[in-house]
Amino acid sequence: MIPPLLRTLSARVVLGFAALIVTFGVTTAWIVAYMEQVSDEIAVIRTGYLNLAFRSKELARKEEDFAQYLDELAGESTAKRVSFRLHGMQISRQKFIEAIDAIIVQLRDAPERHAARIAESRRQLDAIKAAIAVLAPRYETVAQAPPLEQRADGIVLTASARAAAEAARVELVRLEGAVKRQTDELAEYQERMVLSTAHNLELNEQRLSLLTMILGGAAVLIGLLVTIWAAINLRPLRRLRDAARRIAAGDYQSRIDERGPSEVADLAREFNVMGRAVDERERELVRSERLAAVGKMAAMITHEVRNPLSSIGLNTELLEEELGGLPADATAEARALCLAITREVDRLTAITEEYLAFARLPKPRLAAEALNSIVGNLATFVREDLHKRGVTLTLDLADDLPRALVDEGQLRQSLLNLVRNAAEAVADGGGHVWLTTRRGDDPTRVEVEVKDDGPGIEPDLVPRLFDPFFSTKERGTGLGLALTHQIVRDHGGAITVASAPGAGATFVVSVPVSGEPEPRATNRGADDRVAAG
Repeated sequence: MIPPLLRTLSARVVLGFAALIVTFGVTTAWIVAYMEQVSDEIAVIRTGYLNLAFRSKELARKEEDFAQYLDELAGESTAKRVSFRLHGMQISRQKFIEAIDAIIVQLRDAPERHAARIAESRRQLDAIKAAIAVLAPRYETVAQAPPLEQRADGIVLTASARAAAEAARVELVRLEGAVKRQTDELAEYQERMVLSTAHNLELNEQRLSLLTMILGGAAVLIGLLVTIWAAINLRPLRRLRDAARRIAAGDYQSRIDERGPSEVADLAREFNVMGRAVDERERELVRSERLAAVGKMAAMITHEVRNPLSSIGLNTELLEEELGGLPADATAEARALCLAITREVDRLTAITEEYLAFARLPKPRLAAEALNSIVGNLATFVREDLHKRGVTLTLDLADDLPRALVDEGQLRQSLLNLVRNAAEAVADGGGHVWLTTRRGDDPTRVEVEVKDDGPGIEPDLVPRLFDPFFSTKERGTGLGLALTHQIVRDHGGAITVASAPGAGATFVVSVPVSGEPEPRATNRGADDRVAAG
C-alpha cells in the first residue's frame, strides 16, 4: 500500500530530490567533518609533536654535552670557571625542560584520542625533572671544590678534599647518564609519536579519498535512481499525451488506466470522462444528423405511400363487397387474399403513421407536471393490453415527488414505447414488468424506471439500441427507441439501459424537476398489479 505522503506526483518528485539533496549534504558534511579531524591532526603535529620532538632532541644533546663536560671537568683551570659553566648548562637545560613543559600544557586542548600520548610525555618529563632535582646538591659540591688537575689560582686541595670532589663528580656522571637515558627515551618517544601521527594522516588521507569516492558514487547512483524514478512517475503523462493524440485523430473510444500518483490518476479519470463525453456527443451528433435525414426521407416516403395505400385499401374493401354477392364456396380463396391484403395495408399504414410522427416530432412544450399522475394514467391505459398478453405489471410510485418539467404527451409516448417493448420481451413466457418512479441521485432530477424479467439484451447490442432503424424484433421499424431517446433528450433528460443476457432489461428515464411538489400518489396498491389472465 502506498503511504499517503507518496500518493501525489509532486510529493514523489520532491521526496526524490530531497533524498538526493540529503545524500549530497551528508556526503559534504562527512567530508568536512573528516577534514576537520585531519586538520586537528596536522595542528597537533605542527604545534605539538614536532616541537616536542625538536625540544626533546635538543634536551638530549644538552645532556650529552653535560656528561661530556663532566668527563672533561678536570682539565678546567679554575673553580670559578667550572661553577660558571655548570651553572650556565643547568640554566640552558632548565629552559628546554620549561619549553617542553609549556608544549605539553598546550596539548591539553588536543583531541581526546591523543590524551594517552600526552600523559606519557608528561610522565617522562616529570621523571626527568625529579632526577635533575636530585642532582642539585652534588652540583653545589662540585662547583665549590672541583677536582681539578692544575689550578691557576694556586689553591691545592688536600687529598681527602680531592677524593670527596672526585667522588661527587663520578656520582654526577652516573646520575647524568641516567638523566641522559631518560631524555633519549623522551626524544625517541616524541619521534615515534610524530611518525605514528604522520602515518595516521596518510591512512586518513587514503581513507578520506576512498570514502569520498564511495559516497560520491552513492550520491551519483541515488541521483540516477531519482531521475529514473521521476521518469517512471512521469510516464503516465506520456500515456495521456498519446491518448489525446488518438482522440484528436478521431478515436473517441480511447481510454487510459486510471493508475499512478493522485494528480495523474485524477487527470486520467477526467481525461476518460472527457473521452466518454466526446464519444457521446459524437454519437449524438451522428444520431441527430441521421434522425434529421431520416425525418426528411420519412416525410417524403410517407407522403408518396399514404395515398396509394389508401387507394389499395379502398379497392380491397370494394372487392370484398363484390365478393359478398357470390357464393361463399366459390370465393373463399379470394376472400382470404382480400383479408391478407387488408392486414398488410393496415400494417403499412401504421408504419407510415409512425414514420410521419417521427418526421413531424415537435419540440416539447415543457410545463410542471405530476410525474406520478402521468405514469399512473399510463399504467391504467396499458392494463388491459398487458392482461391479454399474460404480463404482470407492478406499479410503484414514490411519495412527495417534485413536479417534473416535461411535455406530458411526449413523455407519455416515450414511456409507452418502453412499456410495450418490455411487455413484448416477456409476453411469450408470461413475465413481469415493473414501472417505478423515484427521486434521482441528483436532487434536480426525477426518474421513471421500466424493468422486465425477460431474456435481456446482448452487451454488443446495447450501444445501438437508440439508433434509428435498429431493431431486435423481426418486424420492428427501429424507430420506437430512437423516438423515445429523442424525446427524452429534447426534455433535457437522459435515458440509460442496464441489461445482461437472461437477467432482463432496465430502462431509466431521468427528467429535470420544476421545483414544485407533486401531489401524494394515490394510485398505488392492488389495482396497480395486473395478473396474468
